[in-house]
Amino acid sequence: MADSQGPATTRRRLRSELRRLRDQKGLHQSEVVQKLDWSLSKLIRIENGSVGISVTDVRALLGVYKASEDVVDDLVALARSARERRWWSRYRDILSPSYQEFIGFEADASRLRQFHPTIIPGLLQTEAYVRALVPAMMLTPLSESSYESLVEVRLRRQAEILGGDSAPDFTAVIDEAALRRLVGTVEAMRAQLAHLVEMQTRDGISIAVLPFSAGPHIGMQGAFHLMEFADDADENIVYLETAPASPVSVTLREEPELFTQYSKQLDRMLGMSLRDQAAVDYLGKIAKELG
Repeated sequence: MADSQGPATTRRRLRSELRRLRDQKGLHQSEVVQKLDWSLSKLIRIENGSVGISVTDVRALLGVYKASEDVVDDLVALARSARERRWWSRYRDILSPSYQEFIGFEADASRLRQFHPTIIPGLLQTEAYVRALVPAMMLTPLSESSYESLVEVRLRRQAEILGGDSAPDFTAVIDEAALRRLVGTVEAMRAQLAHLVEMQTRDGISIAVLPFSAGPHIGMQGAFHLMEFADDADENIVYLETAPASPVSVTLREEPELFTQYSKQLDRMLGMSLRDQAAVDYLGKIAKELG
């Protein structure tokens, strides 16, 4: 986890505070935009997070809400922080806004839990696996330089999230189908499975294998990511993976009840999975059977 909250988390906190202040004043969105001579769509996009917000616009809104000087100072500071560039900003031409937001929340999380039915989780992929996977996941071909950039992003994510001094607790449940699907050569896939075994030995990382014999489960509908944050001001979130238009296509869901439901289902799936030495042994078994 980053030492300070990044722009994705800061932006979410800012828009939440702006909505709260508007509700506190009992103002409808249409009343606010009339006072500021804005379009209604502008305020809607600001409050739902689909666009950023400038310091000038923050001050304008806080003027309408008659916020105290301390609140103005705090939210202006948030607005400035939300516009800071992070390492993935240099790749914004090839990364969708949703993927950039995903990386931002991932970088700020204190705990990451996820399930993958068909693909080794991105944070656990070897470079050979990434290079074989990325072109196959695109709806339309990209330039070689774009492919190279996407590989760089994946590897940088791994280094920043799991290789940092403040790495989050990380739990991955991987379906047997993802472990048996050949991505790249047999040798590369065996190296990938060996990498999972090695990662399992690291502090704070837990890898579970959900075997075919476990039967049906909620994860058969698709991959999902649960992200938790240390600060109570930041609500936990669910990301659902969708049919890809890029190597990672994700949909953010911020409903607390949905997070709780998926969290309970993941706990259930963990109970159906092979863990610790049993997972290591099964990974070895699959590696021997490849090819």
